[in-house]
Amino acid sequence: MRPFFPGREPGRPVFVAHRGASDRALENSPAAFAMAASGAADMIEFDVRLSSDGVPVVFHDDRTGRTAKENLAVARTPAARLRTVRLKNGEKLPFLADVLEIVGGIVPVNIESKAPGGIAAAAKALSSAGYGGELLLSSGLRDECLAARDLLPGIPCGLVTRRPSASDLAFCLRHGLSSIHPDRRFLTVLRLRKVEASGIPFLPYTVDDPAEAFALIESGAAGVFSNRAQTLRNEWTRR
Repeated sequence: MRPFFPGREPGRPVFVAHRGASDRALENSPAAFAMAASGAADMIEFDVRLSSDGVPVVFHDDRTGRTAKENLAVARTPAARLRTVRLKNGEKLPFLADVLEIVGGIVPVNIESKAPGGIAAAAKALSSAGYGGELLLSSGLRDECLAARDLLPGIPCGLVTRRPSASDLAFCLRHGLSSIHPDRRFLTVLRLRKVEASGIPFLPYTVDDPAEAFALIESGAAGVFSNRAQTLRNEWTRR
């Protein structure tokens, strides 16, 4: 089993800033990433999709309309056109290279591939940037996890899933994945026990309520993805 991420303090829960500091700034925006990095987040998570010409764009949805001022299909739009898109906070839609520059290796990042080819494109971007910060790769697409193992074998990779099934756990174990990231809404007591018994570190998403987050950690979670990561970390420290 690969480590969850290099340098992690054993026994300390990881509060991952979901799409940056998204409680204080627009999700997946330059401002959200800058705030999370300056606040020394445990880790910053963000999503990567590909433009029509294969450039990695940091965006969650398949269309830009929810958080941007225009509604374009990311996969059908060339990078040059996407670079003209403004988010609803007025900032430019960020590309992976932009986010790597903003974070600058200050804190670990979790790059989640949302599309086939995302890991390969991310690998090129990381190489071009000479990025030396701590990394966790992830995807809900099994082929992307396999691509991570092939292309970037030294970097841990986690499987994103809604319900952590027996098949999911077997896949993680078979391919040496570092973690599994289940939807907290589907974590029944039985599923929690099965995940914990597998020995695979698990990080549920997206957990904003402190009581729920701490209960999951006490049930064995290595941490949680949260829109309120800094708040949760501060409350955990004060316990």
